[in-house]
Amino acid sequence: MREHQLFEMLGKRVVDSTGKHIGRLEEIEAERGDDNCPVTAYIVEHRALLDRVSGWALTSSLQKKLSHPKSRRPYRVAWNQMDMSDPSRPRTLIPADELERL
Repeated sequence: MREHQLFEMLGKRVVDSTGKHIGRLEEIEAERGDDNCPVTAYIVEHRALLDRVSGWALTSSLQKKLSHPKSRRPYRVAWNQMDMSDPSRPRTLIPADELERL
């Protein structure tokens, strides 16, 4: 089992198994345990900063009108589909078109 600091990973560019940039690591899902918190999934989003800024600045009715098409929704990458052997360069083990979208 490897341990990493979250600050080492969040915001890093993520590429898929073909080397295509698919977004930045925005969230990490984990299960709370007694001695550790195993990661269950990673959320990779292409336009996260823009979404956060627009979410703060725009009303909810206007945000709904500007919603993303399915092709722009964040990826949910299962823990066993992500190579985190180098936390500064995360990459998926499968192509982007096979990844789950939120």
